[in-house]
Amino acid sequence: MNTPTPNLASSVTGHPTPPLASPLRAAITALTRRPEPDLLPGLVEQARLDPDADETAQRLALRIARGVRERARESGRAGLVQGLLQEFALSSSEGVALMCLAEALLRIPDAATRDALIRDKISTGNWQSHLGQSPSLFVNAATWGLLLTGRLVATHSDVGLGSALRRIVGRGGEPLIRKGVDMAMRLMGEQFVTGETIAQALSNARKREAEGFRYSYDMLGEAAMTARDAESYLAAYEAAIHAIGKASAGRGIFDGPGISIKLSALHPRFSRAQVERVMSELYPCLLQLAELARRYDIGLNVDAEEADRLELSLDLLERLCFEPTLAGWNGIGFVIQAYQKRGPAVIDWLVDLGRRSERRLMIRLVKGAYWDGEIKRAQIDGQEGYPVYTRKAYTDVAYVACAKKLLAAPEQIYPQFATHNAHTLAVVYTLAGPDYRDGQYEFQCLHGMGEPLYEQVVGPASEGKLGRPCRIYAPVGTHDTLLAYLVRRLLENGANTSFVNRIASDAVPLEALVQNPVHTVEVLAAQEGRLGLPHPAIVLPRDLYGAGRVNSAGLDLANETQLAAIEAAFAAHPATPWAAKPLLGVDARAAPLQTVLNPADHRDVVGTCREATPDDVQAALACASEA
Repeated sequence: MNTPTPNLASSVTGHPTPPLASPLRAAITALTRRPEPDLLPGLVEQARLDPDADETAQRLALRIARGVRERARESGRAGLVQGLLQEFALSSSEGVALMCLAEALLRIPDAATRDALIRDKISTGNWQSHLGQSPSLFVNAATWGLLLTGRLVATHSDVGLGSALRRIVGRGGEPLIRKGVDMAMRLMGEQFVTGETIAQALSNARKREAEGFRYSYDMLGEAAMTARDAESYLAAYEAAIHAIGKASAGRGIFDGPGISIKLSALHPRFSRAQVERVMSELYPCLLQLAELARRYDIGLNVDAEEADRLELSLDLLERLCFEPTLAGWNGIGFVIQAYQKRGPAVIDWLVDLGRRSERRLMIRLVKGAYWDGEIKRAQIDGQEGYPVYTRKAYTDVAYVACAKKLLAAPEQIYPQFATHNAHTLAVVYTLAGPDYRDGQYEFQCLHGMGEPLYEQVVGPASEGKLGRPCRIYAPVGTHDTLLAYLVRRLLENGANTSFVNRIASDAVPLEALVQNPVHTVEVLAAQEGRLGLPHPAIVLPRDLYGAGRVNSAGLDLANETQLAAIEAAFAAHPATPWAAKPLLGVDARAAPLQTVLNPADHRDVVGTCREATPDDVQAALACASEA
């Protein structure tokens, strides 16, 4: 059983000719940057619950949120975040300074040197001698302020943060600062990483597994920048699969542990412009890992990344699903980001893929971790719109709409609902119904962030639990690979940041933590006069510079529709000799001409060009001064 792969013939644009899209794939492409007012009315109706289900979900959400708040006050790892919040306000200069110091300490391998740094930086108060040095201890102060509070609380400086640490010492002395630094270090290290090695992580996971939790391991690290990076990541994934597979001991893809992989880690050129290399060089690595995971019968989940990599990832996934060596195995997984406007259409396509390939796909639904980058990239590139929703409530609504679609296709989809939001969890639980069967669906959470929530979910109803499985997404790696992961987790469209901070504050009513996003969106619509208006502070990329000027327009070179239009435009003038020259009345007839070649194919002569001379520049300036 095979499916057509993209046509990889070279084209005049330098991109392989775009494949003929199926209607379902065309629908995905068409939704990439659709205006939010076009999408929200349909999403709201899809996400709306009937009154009885809404009331049931609301009661459950309140009960769960109350349990999380109570657990946050307890000792141990679950109370670590709460303890730090109570000891040092993370919106204050003191809290930010401590996090900066903790980050520096994480990079020091031995205890003696760490103690020396504390004595040098704090006990003696000798901050001034280090000012102006590079890198500054406080270089990431603004970042930490944003990460831990969801906003930039102030402009931090070395002088101000040094004074803040001296104030802490003045209030309680060195023991207090050591306690704060120790708490911050443990928060970033033990709280968010399961183990520095896969063996350590598997060992650390046993306690939670005994409680009924499952695990999906992720080898920390960012995209490969070189072929050597990619080889290193591939070796790490292979070693992890061997270790996880042996630890699974035949438990299978549902009950046993699995692994998550990043496609960008397997190739340094994972982009649409390099589709030929992706298919010929990256894909064999992906297939190799999938075949190894099948041998152990553990789930292999392809993680979501930036929006411009989605459709290329779908191409790889489709090819993988039709591999004869993987026939009959249901361990192939994929991640959908609800903050992307294409989410519901991607699910429709995945359901069809499962049907065509005669397999059940493991689909993890997340809200999304690259929101800030997606917004900024669209502005820089001058795109016609954003690939993500500009309001968190819209993402929450889209998540519920996507959850309904996943639950409606049990033959093709094994849903995995990754959320830390008590209301979202309660809605999924209510939608799935009270009669749970093994292998129906599971919840997922992040190691170090979701346990207080899911301790109420995993376990029998006789113990007051919900009797539903939860898989912990477990990062594995050393501290020097932690920070980039931590940035994404804490900035994940504000959801995780607000959860950590708001659940720790008794001043925030529980009802405010579990608001129905459909109600939130409808209240906004009533105030603003239309459903689905974008965030007022996030203008379209073309309006980035206000009324003064329009932002330069760019092309989405990962969008198959735009690529096809470019291809057609070039094909319409295959023999046109283009000539570029100065326009301000200079005599170009005697000037030397330069041949311009297609950078993707030097056999293709595009036209000629006459470069401007200093006289041309002066003529242009004179013309401008006279205008």
